[in-house]
Amino acid sequence: MRTPKTLKALLLSALVATSALAVTASAAPVYFENDSGASGVVDVYVDGQLVFNDVFAASTMMFPKEISSGSHEVVVTPFYLAPGEADVLRTTINVPADENSSYTLALATTQNDLEQDVLGLSLDEGYAE
Repeated sequence: MRTPKTLKALLLSALVATSALAVTASAAPVYFENDSGASGVVDVYVDGQLVFNDVFAASTMMFPKEISSGSHEVVVTPFYLAPGEADVLRTTINVPADENSSYTLALATTQNDLEQDVLGLSLDEGYAE
């Protein structure tokens, strides 16, 4: 049978371990810019979680979301569909571990090697104005 002192020690060690994990994981503020008229109104999912919703074409979200540093799967969907139904774009981004910077995730139309218009997603440092 555990004594109250043993239980307190276990709880304290669990708290310290959790705090150490929280300190090592950094996050950065990330804005989203929909600079593609072809996409229409979109939702943005990061690692399966809805992060930005109902983003109109030619607009930038004014309020950033904290996204942890590291590699993340990003799915852009039409605002009325769930991921996997008819994705506008699905890709992976890497958020740097710089806690002093903010980033803008931009959906834009670019041209591929064949000079065809394609949607692309970029992660740029700073806030897009």
